Amino acid sequence: MKAKIGWTTNRLHSFAGITISLVALFCIPLLGSSYYDFLFSLALIYSMWALGYNFLLGYTGLLSFGHGAFFGLGAYTVAILVTKFSFKPFLPVIGIAVLATAFLGAVIGYLCVRYTEVYFALLTLAFSMFFYALVFKLYYWTGGSDGIGIRPPDLFGLRFSAIEYPAHYYYITLAFFLISVYIGWRIVNSPFGKALQAIRDNPLKAEAIGIPVRRYKWYAFIISTAYSGLAGALYAPLFGHVVPDLFHFLFAGEVLFATLLGGYTIFLGPIVGGIVFTVAKRYITAVTIYWPLVLGALLVAVTLFFPQGIVGTTYSLLRRKIGIKGGE
Repeated sequence: MKAKIGWTTNRLHSFAGITISLVALFCIPLLGSSYYDFLFSLALIYSMWALGYNFLLGYTGLLSFGHGAFFGLGAYTVAILVTKFSFKPFLPVIGIAVLATAFLGAVIGYLCVRYTEVYFALLTLAFSMFFYALVFKLYYWTGGSDGIGIRPPDLFGLRFSAIEYPAHYYYITLAFFLISVYIGWRIVNSPFGKALQAIRDNPLKAEAIGIPVRRYKWYAFIISTAYSGLAGALYAPLFGHVVPDLFHFLFAGEVLFATLLGGYTIFLGPIVGGIVFTVAKRYITAVTIYWPLVLGALLVAVTLFFPQGIVGTTYSLLRRKIGIKGGE
């Protein structure tokens, strides 16, 4: 009887938290500020990127330093399709960007998952720097160091500009975000997701019970790069301009920072981490030119006082205090 009551209470807590979060997200444009529409559109994009990244870090135990490359590939695919080929339908452009990124992720991932730990991380970094250099060489397509300015794509026959209609762009970003979270949740709680967690905990035991470790790591890599491509594809029209810095390994460090900040041990961690990181970075950069120092100090503080990230540590404390049961 107590177990049943506890289960019901946990469901009520989860439902209340999800409802409050959704209402808050839907109400952002009601604040009447174009800046907030832009800021939280960017925050949701970073959350999608971190959510996808966590399929490798949190659920498979693979550290990648090259996920900026896939973010950049998604952004540049949109920019080239819209600007160079005048192909403007918004949803097909986003779909092509995700598929192109996932395809390249499949090719690169097939090579990377043959290695583990530091070798995997360095190989992803090498591919990231390769694309970074390639962007400068393919000047006709990429604009070199100048990047590419993006014309507004079309949505349902209407000109869809994130600059002119930031609230509209926020809602379309929110729709992609909610779909991404739902798909991610289903994957994590599927037998495939549980197999990934077994690989993370002990690859040798996972292989011993019949899990194809290398193949599942490859699948996780492809899913992760598809999320990165989606985030990059939504990033490009939001800013109206893409530059080679998206491929740089320092930019890829931001998604790692956001994931660690929120907590990679729990599903909601990277989502919250992406939002907190984006908002914190924007306000810190507005206050001081030494923002990398401040963000670095923030990461050190989180590591020391929130070892499981903001969400993970908070959830653990609540679970001990009031008996909330949780998991991945």
